[in-house]
Amino acid sequence: MYASQRRNEIYKLAQERQFISVAELSALYQVSEVTIRSDLKFLEQQGKLQKNYGGAAINPDVLQPLSQNVLRLSDIKASIAHQAAALIEEGDSLFLDASSTTILLADYIAKMNNVTVITNSIPIFDKLKEYHNGTVISISGTLNPYSQSFVGPFAEEMISKIRVSKAFIAPKGILPEGLRDNIVQEAAIRKKMIESAEKVIVLADHSKFNNENFVFSISNFDKVHRLVTDQTPKEPFFSLFQQKGIEVGITDHTNSEG
Repeated sequence: MYASQRRNEIYKLAQERQFISVAELSALYQVSEVTIRSDLKFLEQQGKLQKNYGGAAINPDVLQPLSQNVLRLSDIKASIAHQAAALIEEGDSLFLDASSTTILLADYIAKMNNVTVITNSIPIFDKLKEYHNGTVISISGTLNPYSQSFVGPFAEEMISKIRVSKAFIAPKGILPEGLRDNIVQEAAIRKKMIESAEKVIVLADHSKFNNENFVFSISNFDKVHRLVTDQTPKEPFFSLFQQKGIEVGITDHTNSEG
């Protein structure tokens, strides 16, 4: 991974958490703490972060507009989850990956009957831990504290032994070559879910398209059946999805209440 890509990801992580530690980032990106401190210094010089003892925090001067953007994207993700919920039928078995959009989707599933949910996401499991009208199966493995999910060979093996009717996948990026992620272990989990599902539904807001910050390949579009997004995809995606026979659902994020 190039330094510029890593720094972009570090900044996005800081946006989500407000504070990030040097030790955590060193383990996450498998580089030395010296390299991470250099990254944080670079971001501080750009005015994006403020270095603190053991890590860095978001610069308060950029926090307010950032919060507004997060709220806007949250509304969009809620509308995507709302439309995705309409694709779930009684008796379905589902893979839900570890993403903010599938966490919102879990709220709708909690009101459904006779649905089986299989997930590696701790927040989704927490939302559905009292789901008495269906079945919840937790995929275990190695904890990824960043995504609050279980990853690794054990989790991948478990997924490969299960077959589901639908997988809901929310990748970090979408390129013409396929779906992308920012963490190799997360990419591997999503890949296994796609391989083990009869139908694959991709959930992605417009910011995910042509986002080249995410370098780890999940899959191409061969097994994708449907995409739920908030804007009509631009070229070359529009033609590509037509060629692949991928149905595209465009949300109305002014009406996302379930």
